[in-house]
Amino acid sequence: LKAKKAAEADGDAQGRRPRKAATPAEPPAAVAAASAAAASPTASASSAPPPAIGVDAASSQAEAKKTDRLDYSRFKGIGENCKAERAQTGDVTWDDLSKDEKAEVWKYEDQMEALLDKKREEEDAWRRQLKETPSDLSWVQGRHFSSYEAFCVGRVEATLKKSGNEAFKRGEFDQARHDWEGGVQMLLGLGTLTPEAIALLCVIRNNLAQLAVKRQEWNKVKELTDKIIDQEPTNEKALYRRAQAFFAFSIWDKCERDLDLLLKHHSGNKDASLMLQQVHRKLGKDRRTLGGKAVNDIAAGMEELCPDGTVRKLRIEEYGEGDPDEKPQWIQQEWLGKGREKVVVTCQMIIWSHGGEELYNSKEYRPRPDTKQGRDELKEYMEMVNFLDQEAKKAPRLVGDFYRKVKKRPVRWYLGDPGMYKGFDLAVRSMKPTERALFEIDQPALSPSVEKYYEKVGFHSGIAGLPQLVYHIEEERLAILEDEVPEDELDLDSKTQRGVRAELHLMGYVIFKDVSPDGDGSKLHSVLHPGLPDAPVIRKGDHLRGSFFITRPFDGSLLVQNQYVEWRLGYDEGLYDKVSDDKQPLRPDGGAFVPKCVGQAILEVDWAELRAGALIEVRLRSGPELYEIAPQYAKQFEKARREAHKKGRKGGAMCSILVQVFPPGFPSDEQTDLQTGTVVD
Repeated sequence: LKAKKAAEADGDAQGRRPRKAATPAEPPAAVAAASAAAASPTASASSAPPPAIGVDAASSQAEAKKTDRLDYSRFKGIGENCKAERAQTGDVTWDDLSKDEKAEVWKYEDQMEALLDKKREEEDAWRRQLKETPSDLSWVQGRHFSSYEAFCVGRVEATLKKSGNEAFKRGEFDQARHDWEGGVQMLLGLGTLTPEAIALLCVIRNNLAQLAVKRQEWNKVKELTDKIIDQEPTNEKALYRRAQAFFAFSIWDKCERDLDLLLKHHSGNKDASLMLQQVHRKLGKDRRTLGGKAVNDIAAGMEELCPDGTVRKLRIEEYGEGDPDEKPQWIQQEWLGKGREKVVVTCQMIIWSHGGEELYNSKEYRPRPDTKQGRDELKEYMEMVNFLDQEAKKAPRLVGDFYRKVKKRPVRWYLGDPGMYKGFDLAVRSMKPTERALFEIDQPALSPSVEKYYEKVGFHSGIAGLPQLVYHIEEERLAILEDEVPEDELDLDSKTQRGVRAELHLMGYVIFKDVSPDGDGSKLHSVLHPGLPDAPVIRKGDHLRGSFFITRPFDGSLLVQNQYVEWRLGYDEGLYDKVSDDKQPLRPDGGAFVPKCVGQAILEVDWAELRAGALIEVRLRSGPELYEIAPQYAKQFEKARREAHKKGRKGGAMCSILVQVFPPGFPSDEQTDLQTGTVVD
């Protein structure tokens, strides 16, 4: 401890400024000698007097070097920072600024003074206005308010509501909206509303709804009128304006319900009567048309398309071409029989079970995991998401929501096709081009309507691309559970549904020539585009460049495709030599393999002159056999082909063949993204 204290004392002594040394007293003789030396400028150092007698020189030097314990040198520099450091902390003084910096400060000071002067002028003008035009308190004269709530209601009615009405009449809609919304906020600020406040609130909201109608802000109209009808269920203006919103949204059943309620309590409203007549025409539910059925009988459907009631048109979501009140007139009767023309329709469809589970979607596809490991991982992910949804109080999700989405193609078939479900064929006949409508189709108009046909041709409907709609309640969820629960315990038979709901969108139609011998639609041919007018005519033996796609006829799933191929028309089709390194079939000359049906699709066109750029489609009920379009797999298909021939079935499954001949100069050198080679799925 003594050593530590001694070290601290030495440190303090070294860090402090030394005390000024005391000067020893000099004898009189020494003082006199020093004075004489100072008075004589020529005095030399050698003439300096000797040191005083009795004073030790060594002790005097040690006394001079002795340090003082009160040394403040360690505080030197504190608080003495440079200009850059002061600029960082904002402690810059006026003298530290340059000439330009001082000018900038003066500039901002002038701007601030100008702004303050403007505010002072505005305040003075406001004060003068208050003196010249005092507040209008005439609305309180002669009135007695029993409570603060009554005073606020009277104030809103006499000021904000009145000023908003006047602004609306002048066409100042923004000002009117501002005043009315201010009145609503003031009334809502009262907390518990009195009957007078509720009545005034409904009036102002009706005004806001009328303003929203004028601006066609239909969502705002519905929001405001909903609040009014919650307070006053028979409010005439609110019911009519909400019916206008439903009419704009094409929600005919809700529009009809509001108009019926309005006319029940306000039978003299002529505008509502006219709108209700329009809604009845839109719905097609006129009593005379339906033979006296109840107008509100939505279960009966908008229209029954089948005598046995298995196909029902519920409503039209989007109207198609032509007058909505007229029946479809685009279908010709000769297309539906054994004629020389057939019409092929293109339709997007979404199909649900009655419980809301999506069964089929022609726009996108959600593939289900094929392996048990994939299904287990999906189940874990589903459980985690469902737990989070429950914690967030969200609605539960369906199984299909967890799958990735894959783009698909619309469904295509010719009207009267025996391979297409009867329910969809009848539904499309009741539609107009570009129309989107909702249908309800029972099981007899689905799979049972095509079973005999596919038994006769020897193929399954799934091969043709038809959606498989024999399903069970939450079929996908049950399929996942099959890995853990035996099938007999699932009791699938008791969960069978009786029908589906389908949303169909008729995108368009194309007329095909029926070139089949009996005119039964077994072979349809169409020239979708004859080619460019100035391009050369296509003849047998020409060297062509083009593409072809062989697909399933209904859903358009690819079987064989080639996005760019060169061949000699009428000679190179069907020639096969070997398989390339990437397992694509090649001709003897090294070119990509071209099936015979591709060349036949071009050569059999004798009713039109084809030129380069032409686009041709052929739809076959009995297409080429598998070895004819994928010769590299001929050995694998040989056994199945022989067995089919023994049963009397020749030819392949239904298919569609699309061929395009490229015009001269296509593809250019920049278009290098086309896939070459014949690819087999």
